[in-house]
Amino acid sequence: MIDLSTMTLAAAVAPLAAYAVVFQTVLYMSLPAHLRTRVAPLVTGLFGAGLALGAGLLFGFERIGLLGGNPRAVLLWGGITVVVMCAIGMAMLAHDHQRSWLAHQPLASLGNADAFTQIFVRIPVFTVLIEEAFFRGVLHAALMALYPVEIAIWLGAGLFGLWHIGPGVDQAGERSAKGRALHTALTVVATTAGGAFLVWLRVETGSIWAPVAVHASINMTLALFTRLAARRTPIAA
Repeated sequence: MIDLSTMTLAAAVAPLAAYAVVFQTVLYMSLPAHLRTRVAPLVTGLFGAGLALGAGLLFGFERIGLLGGNPRAVLLWGGITVVVMCAIGMAMLAHDHQRSWLAHQPLASLGNADAFTQIFVRIPVFTVLIEEAFFRGVLHAALMALYPVEIAIWLGAGLFGLWHIGPGVDQAGERSAKGRALHTALTVVATTAGGAFLVWLRVETGSIWAPVAVHASINMTLALFTRLAARRTPIAA
């Protein structure tokens, strides 16, 4: 296996950072609104899967966290996350302002079959699994080879936050310019904090699978509640 620690900063991190910061945002901003939800996750997912597979073959799948880990920890963290997210979602649905903020009209407009595919296939496979393999797997391994653990965690978390600029703009929907900017900024901040926690979880559990369980539980549960919220309360322009 190639020793990842011998790779230069430009070779190991810069292309990964460019992918995280530029590729996703440019893709989202260049696609028509009606194609973003379907096409962007597919394209970024396939591209990220190729990067993760190549890194696994070069450096070893255990090195990038795709092998190993504790199955009990995966189930525990996933279960706790589902319970917490359901409690938050139900509380937000009960208040008009929070329900309006939660609502995502494009997801609500999908038919039942498309919504099922989006929530139970595209999100866990093309979003969560690929993002975790890339950010908590390949990128984390590269950063850990170059920086102390604290710096590696926050650099990875920051790139994960910037990765969500495009989705943040898309999810802001038909809000005012100020509302879209605020929604996008809050999305980046929240996903940066979440990314730091997921990297910590990857370090503590020894693989990406506990982060996958948490990430999937958050995204899938949130998607269900955003669909419910949008059907009950249209987003104000």
